[in-house]
Amino acid sequence: MAIDIHKIIADALLKMCATTPLKAITIQKLLNETGVSRQAFYNRFLDKNDLIRWVYEHKVLCNFLDNGPETTYYLNTLNFYKAINKHRNFMKQACALTDQNNLSDFIFDFAYKYDLKWHQHYYGEEPLPSDYVYLTWYHAFASIATLMVWLKTDDQESPEVMATRITKTRSISMSDTLFGINNKMYEIK
Repeated sequence: MAIDIHKIIADALLKMCATTPLKAITIQKLLNETGVSRQAFYNRFLDKNDLIRWVYEHKVLCNFLDNGPETTYYLNTLNFYKAINKHRNFMKQACALTDQNNLSDFIFDFAYKYDLKWHQHYYGEEPLPSDYVYLTWYHAFASIATLMVWLKTDDQESPEVMATRITKTRSISMSDTLFGINNKMYEIK
C-alpha cells in the first residue's frame, strides 16, 4: 500500500490548525510534524496556499465535485455548508489569508465556473446570453460573499437555513430567466 503524502500533510495541517493559527504554520513546521521531506512536499505542492487549496478541494469539497446539474442547487448548497461547518476552524482561518493565490479568490473563481456549468446545462447547447452569464457571476459572487460573512460570524445560522435562504434568493432573482421560480434546479428538498 502506497503512502499518501498528500493526506499526511493535509491531515497534519488540519490538526495543527486546532492549536496554532494557520498563518503561523510554516512549511518547515509541517515537515517537522509529519517527517515528510522538503523535496516530497514540493513535489506535490507549489507552496502553503497550494496545500490549503488542496485541503479545501479534497477534505471540504470531497464528494461535492462529483455532483452534477441533476442534483438540486439546494442539496448542493446544503452539503457545501455542512462540509464547511465540519472544517469551520480551518476555513475561517484560510479565508482570512489575503496573500497571493489565496483560498478566497480560488473559491470565488470555482463557484462562478461551477454555476456557469450548471446554467449552461439547463440552457442547452447554445451559449448562454450575456445577461445570463452576468446573473451567474453575480449570484456566484453573492453566494460566496455570504459564505465569507457566515464564516466570520460566531453565532451563525445552520447550514439548512443558509441553503434555503440562498436557494430562495436565487430562484426569486432569476424568476425572469430560464433559471427562475419554476426551474427544478432551485427546488428546496
